[in-house]
Amino acid sequence: MHSSADASAARPGMPCPALSDRSRQLLAGLSTEDRLIEIGPSYNPVAAKASGWNTVVVDHGSRAELVAKYSTAPEAPTELIEEVDVVWRGGPLDDGFAAGDAGTFTALVASHVLEHVPDPIGFFQSAARLLHPTRGSIRLALPDKRLCFDLFRPAATTGRVLAAHRGDGARHTYADLFDHVAYLTRLAGRAAWSREPLTALSLDHTVEQARGNAELGAAAGSAYIDCHAWQFTPASFELLVLELGVLGEIDWRIDWLEPQPAMEFLVSLSRPRESFVSADALQSRRLTLLRRMILELRELTDQLLDTLPAS
Repeated sequence: MHSSADASAARPGMPCPALSDRSRQLLAGLSTEDRLIEIGPSYNPVAAKASGWNTVVVDHGSRAELVAKYSTAPEAPTELIEEVDVVWRGGPLDDGFAAGDAGTFTALVASHVLEHVPDPIGFFQSAARLLHPTRGSIRLALPDKRLCFDLFRPAATTGRVLAAHRGDGARHTYADLFDHVAYLTRLAGRAAWSREPLTALSLDHTVEQARGNAELGAAAGSAYIDCHAWQFTPASFELLVLELGVLGEIDWRIDWLEPQPAMEFLVSLSRPRESFVSADALQSRRLTLLRRMILELRELTDQLLDTLPAS
């Protein structure tokens, strides 16, 4: 979680002090002079305006709506919710900005947002239109599916992301709405955890409840239902970005990716997309990432084996 720093400590052009280690990583190389976009900060802003950051806040509701939403949640410090500059109700992200904003932002920050977006390709394309063409970067915090309630769901594939982009891009699929509920898993009551033995796992819902959620979301004229549509491990996300770039769907590459002790990994992307000296070099890189994905699953298997009684 994040907390606001004392606004008096921020100085123009200088990195904001009193940041958490996590926020410091996500904002590395940026200063309070840079124009930033933060999507969905809610009550946990990474680049808080109150701390001196020049941030345009994008969220799914106004500040008043967010305060009302979280007013009964004891873990939500609603005083940290900042004024929302752009209310995103769906559609291309850049549609909510003025035409003159195109290409003027230094970074887009999104913590635990991309996994909710029905059309990730559209997200990356909108970011390309909003961010400076050479200096612009995307800073993401993404849940590692091995360390959260997505434990038993497979990693997102390029094919599925392409299919979502070919759809209406506005709503989650029946399958995603079903799977999000059917396989939502907790570890000793927790929705996220560190690298530890996977004892006391439990499923939150029945398959009947999962189907009910999917039917509700698929009904004609129904309200939007949110879910985790996409699951990632570090290597699977690298492969996804690589392949979408090769196909010309996005123009982003990964500059750095940092696994965290618990729940998530942090990543920074910039342009242009990755290029290769030969087709063989590309295939070799893809195979390397696919092998790493298997090794990541081996780590997960080892965590499960740690729960078995000694023979």
